[in-house]
Amino acid sequence: MSGRFEGKSVVITGASGDIGRVVARAFAADGARLGLVARNNAAAIAGLGTAVTCELLAPADRVRAGVEAARDTLLTALGGCDALILLAGLPATPALWNKSLEEVSAQDLHDAFAVDTVGTFLFAQAFAGALRKSHGSIVVTSSSAAFYGDVLGLAYAPAKSANAGLVKMLARVLAPEVRVNGIAPGGIDTGWLHSLSDADKAHASAQTLLRRLGTPEEIAQAILDLAAPGYANGQVLQLDGGVFPPKSDS
Repeated sequence: MSGRFEGKSVVITGASGDIGRVVARAFAADGARLGLVARNNAAAIAGLGTAVTCELLAPADRVRAGVEAARDTLLTALGGCDALILLAGLPATPALWNKSLEEVSAQDLHDAFAVDTVGTFLFAQAFAGALRKSHGSIVVTSSSAAFYGDVLGLAYAPAKSANAGLVKMLARVLAPEVRVNGIAPGGIDTGWLHSLSDADKAHASAQTLLRRLGTPEEIAQAILDLAAPGYANGQVLQLDGGVFPPKSDS
């Protein structure tokens, strides 16, 4: 590791997920002090840093209060924030992931936006002051589906598309003190993907030019690069192994 984050304070939402845990370990190995936010399963990130819970699937007033309480606890523990990594997302259960266009409900969409987009916005808003003081950075999670679409995960893609736009908006309103970039993964080899059918896993791999799934470690390295001081701002890195629109049959 480079030590670019030696002595820096990094806050990670969605820290107890498969990717979140790997990202947290990568920042810790690079010398960062960590503030970790999870919906539950705090035991999965015990020992990596200061951990707090925050429920994003709650009434709006409770969500804001929960985000602000998490911020206050973490800023007190860390003394500031140099990077905010926004990974929190609605769990991608196979039942929801495989819903057809006709099956996706308003509640499905509400839940995806509440966690993926509203949660991202509120945490960026809550930490904006600390990040301005540190001239820090934000990394937002989007998805390759935001750019090329997919036939699976139809409840998630609209929220991830909104997050790609959120990168541009946050980069503009927080400039010049804070850099904001995004990462748009494609199929990543995580635990939930193992619960899909062989056909769905093959579909995820076959979309890429590399003909394989990405790894959480590859996502973590890209996030560290985006969060470290640099010139990139308002950009969304598509880390998907090379996903392009399907060829025409004509």
